[in-house]
Amino acid sequence: MFHIRSTLFQRTKSMLKFLMFKTLFTVSMFFCLNAQSIELFGYKLYEDILRYENDGRIKLKKGNIESISIKEDNVLIANKYLTEYTLKSTKTGNIYEIHGSNNQLQLSPVECLDIQDSFINSFQKKNTELFQTEVKQFPNKLKSKTTWEIYLSNKSNSSELIFSVTCDYSFNNRRMDIILTDSAYLSNENSNYENLLDENKENISKEEIDTSGI
Repeated sequence: MFHIRSTLFQRTKSMLKFLMFKTLFTVSMFFCLNAQSIELFGYKLYEDILRYENDGRIKLKKGNIESISIKEDNVLIANKYLTEYTLKSTKTGNIYEIHGSNNQLQLSPVECLDIQDSFINSFQKKNTELFQTEVKQFPNKLKSKTTWEIYLSNKSNSSELIFSVTCDYSFNNRRMDIILTDSAYLSNENSNYENLLDENKENISKEEIDTSGI
């Protein structure tokens, strides 16, 4: 009985160590990146997505929050041209992408392109103090779809973010998408999370080896 309790205690202890390490890692990364974080619709990249768990519909993947579709009434700073807002999360629970969209756009192609140009200029001006910016047009294959992107780079932490505005004025699919994303952060966070899980599994396996009487 004592051996079983000891094993359970060690397993619990190992899990607590893992969770504490994960928390410390996430907090340190958050404060490091938060100094240079930017926002869209009132939401900041690298924030803890659990802050908004009661604001919309949660999509889970293997027990982790993959995304939250925010209810329109709960959006921090809504834009009149958009109807849907989604926050996407890393496996560690931090926001890496903010996405606003409208798939029933009532604007004409000319109106959409004018608004797109205003969004790109406004976002670039707002973030030139913290980031080096470069504006590019994404080479869409469809002539009815126009995407402009701003690449935001920061030498201090080697981050590169992408802000994009898309106007799709296809006859049957008029829509607008505005996205702020850090794909490198997603890759790094998920990789670190998987490494921590593997390390924790190895520790539990070692602790469960019965050496009684040896």
